[in-house]
Amino acid sequence: MTNIEPELTMETQLGPEAAAVRHILTTPSINRRCAPYLSVDGVDWYGLLGEAETMSTGEQLLVKLASDLDARESGVTVWELSQRLGRPTFDRVLEALELVRGDRVAHRLEALPDAA
Repeated sequence: MTNIEPELTMETQLGPEAAAVRHILTTPSINRRCAPYLSVDGVDWYGLLGEAETMSTGEQLLVKLASDLDARESGVTVWELSQRLGRPTFDRVLEALELVRGDRVAHRLEALPDAA
């Protein structure tokens, strides 16, 4: 008989800020490029910010927003969020902000692709 334990996901084990950062960095449009810089210990910001230099403006905005949430530094402007992000990505950012506030509970971590 196989021992099946309840699935414990990384987001449910993280604090609100870390869960929100991971939620943004696993957005489908940037997931593959961010995955190599994500680990259970956190984010390799040095590497990811270097990677972001070759991303589109909207993708860079997501990385910048995640970095701001992690470091609590101001740098993302509201107009950028409202004007540069498509609806699904904008909704995902709102979900991340709800995670930070504690208004939303992270139930799962989006699958990270193999970084091969």
